[in-house]
Amino acid sequence: MRPILFTIGSFPIRAYGALIVIGFLLAMLYIRMVCSRRMANLPEESPRRVHPDTMLDISVFTLFAGLLGARLLFVLLDFSSYSGRWLDIFKIWAGGMSLHGSLIGGVFALVYLARKNRIRFLVLSDLASPIFAVAYAFGRIGCFLNGCCYGAQCELPWGVRFQDERNPNFLTLPSHPVQIYGTILSLLYFVFLVWWEKRPRRDGAMFYAHVAFYGLYRGLVEFLRAGATSDYLIPSLHLTLTHIISLLMVIGGGIGLAWVKRNRPIA
Repeated sequence: MRPILFTIGSFPIRAYGALIVIGFLLAMLYIRMVCSRRMANLPEESPRRVHPDTMLDISVFTLFAGLLGARLLFVLLDFSSYSGRWLDIFKIWAGGMSLHGSLIGGVFALVYLARKNRIRFLVLSDLASPIFAVAYAFGRIGCFLNGCCYGAQCELPWGVRFQDERNPNFLTLPSHPVQIYGTILSLLYFVFLVWWEKRPRRDGAMFYAHVAFYGLYRGLVEFLRAGATSDYLIPSLHLTLTHIISLLMVIGGGIGLAWVKRNRPIA
């Protein structure tokens, strides 16, 4: 593992934060291209026209809201671990973020910014979905380099030995590199979103599909993490709290897609 990529003088450049920033910048290059294309090709009255500079401001605000939500939910779900070392709550560079929390924080930010900038929420959330996919993909690489959020033991040829989170002086047995699984799936999903964005579709469909997809992905990956870096909520069923939240995401995303199909025209 390589939690610190390099140092500038005495200042360490940490893998986790650096990879999130790289992913975000790449996503912004893409979304700026999308907004510029829409500004050039769509009629002025189209609600899908969002100025690239406006989208940049919104994206930066949403990124910080997502990071805050991700850290807050992670800490709340494991609050007892921070007893006596409260300053560790702020050490986000050491890892410890929740996918579900980042979505919650990001959605609240988008709702607020849509109202503030007089942009339809469904239009804005569709634009934000590819940004999240890319930022998340690179963030998972950061998790891998940081050695956190790994999976349970496996006998696969690509199994990786991580520093054991429960016994830091030992290495795990070969374990699922679930961080890399997440990166691959998110990049593939991003490619799909790039294709979908250019197709006739209903506003909001990309966003609700995004919620359902990540709920499904996170719920499946949790089976590979349970017992290693995730604790059981219902041991007899091999279920964790993340499974329950992920199921709610799948259901919510499915309901949203059905609502969009019924109430929004294809454009």
